[in-house]
Amino acid sequence: MKLRSKAILILVVTLCLLLPLSKLAIAQFSDIEGYWAERQISDWLDKGAVTGYPDGTFAPANSITRAEFITLVNKLLGFHEKAQVTFNDVSKNDWFYEEVSKARAAGYMIGYEDNTLHPGNPIKREEVSTVIFRLLDMEEGQDSSSLYQFEDAVIISSWAKPSVAEVVDYKLMKGYPDRTFKPLDYITRAEALVTLDNLFWFKHPVLITPLDY
Repeated sequence: MKLRSKAILILVVTLCLLLPLSKLAIAQFSDIEGYWAERQISDWLDKGAVTGYPDGTFAPANSITRAEFITLVNKLLGFHEKAQVTFNDVSKNDWFYEEVSKARAAGYMIGYEDNTLHPGNPIKREEVSTVIFRLLDMEEGQDSSSLYQFEDAVIISSWAKPSVAEVVDYKLMKGYPDRTFKPLDYITRAEALVTLDNLFWFKHPVLITPLDY
């Protein structure tokens, strides 16, 4: 009986220690309360997959660089295998080198024709659609009618139209209330996280979560 009581006491103390830490982690970001993506940001923060800035903010409306997006993909989808990195503008001394190595192994980031990655550049919404397209091994559909709902469909790059059409059809990304997709805009940190959250649940359909943007 004494051993059982001691075990229960240890369990209770452990839970008391862990629960406040979990709440503290979620409360770290001072700029997400009431934000449209608060739930997803809080969920992935609690899982230890996202980080913010030293001032305690997440900056959800800020753009996200290609290197940061790669890092987010790897963390949320659990990519760990590595492959050789041959991009001309990625060095072993770069903080994101290993993350790029994982992206190469997973096959979702191929870079540009001049063998560069431009890791410090913000990533565009249409570029994110192509990454999602590759992550799901999608095939180009014959029906691109889903693009007609967007008044700015004409400015979607030709190489991105198949991927935009597919991710919209699968409700992994969507447009804005003004009926635009804004393909050439840089995706925000919150939008990127929600897109990957949608992708995660699409790949793991144990629970159904709503598309929030």
